[in-house]
Formats: sequence, structure tokens, C-alpha cells
Amino acid sequence: MTNLHRYYIEFKSRSLLLIMTWVSTILVSYLYKEILLFLMIEPSLNYSNQNMLYFIFTNVTEIFTVYLKIIIFVGNHILIIFTLYHITLFLSLGLYKSELKNITFLIKTSFLVFILSVNFFNNILLPLSWSFFLSFQSFSFLKSIDLYFESKLNEYLIFYITSYYLCVTYCQIFVLLISFCKYLKNNLNQIKQYRKIIYFSFLVMSTVLTPPDIISQIVLSLNLIFIYELLVYNLIFQLVIKKLKH
Repeated sequence: MTNLHRYYIEFKSRSLLLIMTWVSTILVSYLYKEILLFLMIEPSLNYSNQNMLYFIFTNVTEIFTVYLKIIIFVGNHILIIFTLYHITLFLSLGLYKSELKNITFLIKTSFLVFILSVNFFNNILLPLSWSFFLSFQSFSFLKSIDLYFESKLNEYLIFYITSYYLCVTYCQIFVLLISFCKYLKNNLNQIKQYRKIIYFSFLVMSTVLTPPDIISQIVLSLNLIFIYELLVYNLIFQLVIKKLKH
């Protein structure tokens, strides 16, 4: 048996495991679909204590469609996690220890940032978004006129998933910053050389990820630059402390 055939067998086996994992996750998620729906609605229901928020549906198949989107949403998350795990195992035997260590660090950091971003989205960002957008339903000058909000369940799910992916994507940018600073920790000259390129990359990412308005692009770019400079100064501080000890 040639090495190429062995790679093919291993790739086929791991792909089959991933497919089985995705299918089993979909089946289990379907059994607990009501709980999953409640977990996605709960951050908004906490806000509804003051605003009587509720959800409606206007199509007989809408609730089933919502459940289907939720279980696929959960299944894709599990699939991505296990795919990264199998890719790491598949490549580990052909990597140096330093390379494997860097990849492991990158995956662990990305997973930690992912957990923090999910908690940030559900506990802070989503309630704040409700507070901001629903603040426009009342007129400050015309007290006799009010706008009443009735959210469709399907539209809420679209809003939740879209906002969720944007939040997670923004937070994963910090993983790249941490990894880049870790890569340049022994060479401060490269930090100076790449500073303009990094700033331009922040601007490009902000343009791609934010809505098409200049304010959002500037705000996100400044935040990324500020966090990057904090990481750089922290790196310089560590290098200075290390030199003083020696």
C-alpha cells in the first residue's frame, strides 16, 4: 500500500466521521429544538420584562422552517470544531514540534475568543441592540403617537444569526493580532516595517465587514489599531523585562 493510498484512506475515514458527526448532531438538535429556540430567544425575553416583547408567525410552515435553520446552525458549529480537530490530527505527524505548538496555540486562542464572543453577544450586544432599535418606537414630541412592534419569529432568527456571525467574525480578528504579535515577539524592527501594511489591512477588513458607511469603518479601524498598539506595547514591555533579568 503506497503512502498516497494511505492518505486517501485516512482522508476518507475522517470525512466519513465528520459526516456522521454532523448528521448525529442534526438528529440530537431536532430532539431538543424547543430548548435551542428558547436559548436563542432568552436574551431578548430578558429585555421584554419592560417592553412586552413577543413573536408571531404568519405562515403555517414558518415554525418548522425556524427549527430547521436552528438545527443546521448548531450542526455547522459542531462540524467546524471537529473539522479543525481532524485537520490538526491529520497534519500533526508531518509538522515540527514548533509548528504544531503554534497551530495548537492558534486553535486554543481562537476557541477561547469564540466562547467569549458568544457570551458577549448573548449577554451584552443583543440586549443593547434591542434597547437601541426599540427606542425609536416612541415619539418624544408627539406623546399621543406610538409605534408598536411585533416581531416575526423567522425575521428574528435571521437577525440573530446575522448579528451572531458578525460579532464572532469581528472577535476572531483579535486572534490574528495576537498570533501576529507572537510571531514578531523577537524582532521589533519587523513591527515597524509592517505597521503601515497592518493599518491598511485593518482598513480593508473594516470596509468588508462593516455596513457601507464611513463612520462604522472608522470606528472599527480605530478599535483594531488601538488593540494592536496595546499588544505591541505589551510585547515591548515583556522584552524589556526579559533583558533586564538577563
